[in-house]
Amino acid sequence: MRRNEYISVLVYVPAIPYPPRVHERTWASLMAMDCPARVEIVVGREDLNAMPSRIDHNINLTGKYQRARQMALSGGYDALLTVEADMVVPPLALERLSRIEADVAYGLYCSRHGSHQWLAYVEMDERKGSSLTDAPEVARAAWGQAIATDGVGLGCTLIWRRVLEAVPFRLEYPDLHANDWEFALDVKAKGFVQKHDLGVACGHISMDVEGAPVIYWPDPDGKGMYRVESL
Repeated sequence: MRRNEYISVLVYVPAIPYPPRVHERTWASLMAMDCPARVEIVVGREDLNAMPSRIDHNINLTGKYQRARQMALSGGYDALLTVEADMVVPPLALERLSRIEADVAYGLYCSRHGSHQWLAYVEMDERKGSSLTDAPEVARAAWGQAIATDGVGLGCTLIWRRVLEAVPFRLEYPDLHANDWEFALDVKAKGFVQKHDLGVACGHISMDVEGAPVIYWPDPDGKGMYRVESL
């Protein structure tokens, strides 16, 4: 029996809040994704009764992930796949992530900021971490493989139910880092295995380049280990 043949997965897409939206390239990639499991896609919009109209982005996102976790647990799903509203995921994302021997399986994508490092951290603590791209030759050698990491990134991430039952989403230090950082640390502290699949390369959409939208893609042959696609 294939490991993912009879699983059910909640695919949760937290909408960009103001105005609520999911990028058209993100939605198109979701619609093209192979679904080897029973899948329900939910777009997480604003809970106007629980939140003011405008709050910090990380606090907003944490609230949505908290609701996603509750939906996955109360709905009896085997896993939660988070796909953020500015991601472009490959068709085999769910197929590959669901086959990895890990408790949390991450797709690979770049930061939109700074040097656009890969959000795949091989070491991290409460204040700092080391991306796989800090050692480019190691990153190139691991391209296409699933490797053990300390985590980071919820842009395209499969979280099995056993982790959801044990680890809530939280944001204790919003001025220090984002909720994915605290989640990865909490998962690690509980002894769960985290892996990044460097064969699930995802695009990260940004509007930060002089108002012109671009997509950053991890690329082991690109300058800086990434390439840029104009939209």
